Amino acid sequence: MLKWLSLVGCLFLISACKPVSEKSSVNNASALVALCIESQSQCEINTEFAHFKVKFSQHQLSDKVITELPFFIELTPFSQQSPLQSITKVSAYLEGRDMFMGKVPVFFEPTDEGNVYLAESLLANCSEEQMVWRLWITVELIDKKQTFFVDFTSQRF
Repeated sequence: MLKWLSLVGCLFLISACKPVSEKSSVNNASALVALCIESQSQCEINTEFAHFKVKFSQHQLSDKVITELPFFIELTPFSQQSPLQSITKVSAYLEGRDMFMGKVPVFFEPTDEGNVYLAESLLANCSEEQMVWRLWITVELIDKKQTFFVDFTSQRF
């Protein structure tokens, strides 16, 4: 009898769970304004085949990203000379610039706004009040690959 009650209880708990909608994160991001923050090393990166704008958005965003709170990274490629070739893949990760904190994968997804890519991430607290992070981004076109980075500062929550 106890086994049946445990089984029914587990089934009830499982049926009460709903999968998290990916759209909810993107909808929350669209309500935020993506900014180039002062602590960024670069906002616009010029590469061989394109220029990229990297912006951050977070509800508490001032000049630094706050740790342990989700934030969004917006990547916008553009070309001043010719139409940009289609991007086949964007991959990225975060790591501490001056202190090893491991590699945090960042997953960029294309948005409905055309050539804009959006990723949601989260940073761990550090023993220091502020920490400099490095965002490594690799963009692949049909026949080319380009890697670049942006440094930015986080504030401990």
